[in-house]
Amino acid sequence: MRGQKQRNKRTFETNSTRRGKWHLYLGGVVILHIVLGALYWYYTPFGASPDEKAHGAYIQSIVADRRLPVFSAADRENYEAHQPPLYYLLGVLFYQMAKSFGSENPVEAVRLLSLILGAFSIWVTYSVVKMLFPEDEGLSIACAGFVAFLPMHLTLSVSVSNDMLTELLFGVGSLLMTRMLTAGSTSRNILLLGCVLGLGLLTKTTCVILFPLVVLAYIFAWRLEKDSHIMWQLAGIFGVSLIIGGWWLLRNKLLYGDFFGVSEFAKAFEQTARPQYWLRGRGLSLGNYVLLVCGWTFASFWGVFGHMRVFMATWTYFFLGLATLASGIALAPAISCCIKGREEVRTSQVIKYTLMLYGATLLLVLVAFIIFNFEYFQAQGRYLYPALIPISLFWVLGIRQVFPSSVRKFAPSFVIVCMLSLAFYALVACIMPLLPEIYGVF
Repeated sequence: MRGQKQRNKRTFETNSTRRGKWHLYLGGVVILHIVLGALYWYYTPFGASPDEKAHGAYIQSIVADRRLPVFSAADRENYEAHQPPLYYLLGVLFYQMAKSFGSENPVEAVRLLSLILGAFSIWVTYSVVKMLFPEDEGLSIACAGFVAFLPMHLTLSVSVSNDMLTELLFGVGSLLMTRMLTAGSTSRNILLLGCVLGLGLLTKTTCVILFPLVVLAYIFAWRLEKDSHIMWQLAGIFGVSLIIGGWWLLRNKLLYGDFFGVSEFAKAFEQTARPQYWLRGRGLSLGNYVLLVCGWTFASFWGVFGHMRVFMATWTYFFLGLATLASGIALAPAISCCIKGREEVRTSQVIKYTLMLYGATLLLVLVAFIIFNFEYFQAQGRYLYPALIPISLFWVLGIRQVFPSSVRKFAPSFVIVCMLSLAFYALVACIMPLLPEIYGVF
């Protein structure tokens, strides 16, 4: 009996040591992300990130008028005023704090909010992957590193924009849905999912995608557990979400005539570049237009800076394309190994359904992006970042599968080192020498 207790104690201590080691690695990734973010911040002039000045104008409008702005097609400066208010209300706190310290440009301090949200997104990425694959800490760290050191993600994490809060809510939603599939639905989970959906309504219209994903997650949960209370649970989630965010939809309906302000948005962006410019004005075929969008989207997913003016070297995108192609080819056998190599049937089913949910997340975000780009020419990879956790997981799984089995355990370290090198390269070769010069700073 005493021997068994000693063995259990040693096992517990070993597991605790392993967990501590991986948490230390995660802490290192987050710290490096913050250090790199500070450097990206310093060398990226305010307004050089996508729509940053307009997002800042939203916050300044709230401070000046002490109310939420009303979107108008005639207001060319505050053209982000159609956005839901949560990020900007949080930003006011950082604005006022910087103003109290005598900052000349207090709105730039709101970048700190984005950096904090980005750091939380890294932790959520690690937690989501670890919850699905608790024995595979290397995979969790590699996915966290992918998100932390992705150059364009670093750029957004130090810009005034609601993108980071949107991404974080998608991540927390994925974490809660993964927990439901792996451990079952609880009252707490239902409440938290409702809060995430409600806060999503107050953050960005893209977060509406979370609603069908929650329905799909509960369909998968029903197939696993055959729970007859699924409809009541969904009703509870949607009820909580409408209590939190429904007022914003009603406000839009009263002000603009529809729940999301789409009609007023269309008026304001009539002069924005559209597919017709390329199809008719530049004579591109539909196929060539699709290739153009795909090329720009792929490049800007990894990193294109200064309002799509500063690209990394062509060879960088070439090797990233090769790596992504190799990852895509190897993804199917990688997923098959994840599902089939399990002793318990239920564990295999949970992994299968959860990966299907992540695939659906990527698919819905991609469909929304495609629809948007057939209305407006907006080939920016950042619009795919709500699905960054599934993207990072699938990319790392595929890359790891490419490695021979004898050295596969080194794949996570390889991914982190490569992504960290890419982040430094983008900073030193593109951002530091070019952005300050283009925007007339320093």
